[in-house]
Amino acid sequence: MAFETIRKSSAPDMVAEQIIAKITDGELSPGSQLPSQRDLALMLGVGRSSVREAINALVVMGYLEPLQGRGTFIKDVLPAVDPGIEKLKAAFSAGSIFDLMEARALLECRSAALAAERADAEQIRNLKAAIKKVKGTETEYAIFLDADIQFHAAVAEAAGNRVLCELTKLVLEKVVAHHHDLKTALLPPAYRDVSIRTAARVVEAIEAGDGEDAARWMAQHLDAIRNELKNIIG
Repeated sequence: MAFETIRKSSAPDMVAEQIIAKITDGELSPGSQLPSQRDLALMLGVGRSSVREAINALVVMGYLEPLQGRGTFIKDVLPAVDPGIEKLKAAFSAGSIFDLMEARALLECRSAALAAERADAEQIRNLKAAIKKVKGTETEYAIFLDADIQFHAAVAEAAGNRVLCELTKLVLEKVVAHHHDLKTALLPPAYRDVSIRTAARVVEAIEAGDGEDAARWMAQHLDAIRNELKNIIG
């Protein structure tokens, strides 16, 4: 199997296009394993980060499936239409936000657990006010997103760790930019319902002083958006 060396500046885009081409012409068949990131980087003449970004995008688009401990495989059922450049760009943006979501899970689940131990009465009131605002804005997505971000910032502040709080707010700023790029206003009302319900459970657990439960509900809250991202670019 031969790949062309990448010479253009947008290496991840070109890597993704070549992999799609190999799938389309049958050189990479459904169910077969993709070469390792290291081997692909050598064959294509790019860095492993470019290969990783391309693979993330193609996972989002439904071409590839990573299997824990085994590698990355071509999906048995492939997308029915040519993705087009706009869909490919959206997939790369989604791939990047998945990295942010991993960072959020690390930061925010811990923040929720710490908040359950450390939040004072005023911080609990702030969290409840944030939830009330989220519930009152679920029909207007831009306002809903802003209220949701305020909720996450309030959890970070209640954790009582300045570094953790600042890191979380930095990640949240990047998340907002990705939401606008991905046009997540297209997400269904059912997602918002799940988001609001799980956020409320986070606050209940924090107020009850149950750090384990607070972290668990925060994980479910973050999973809700991650599980919907593929539909945005479909």
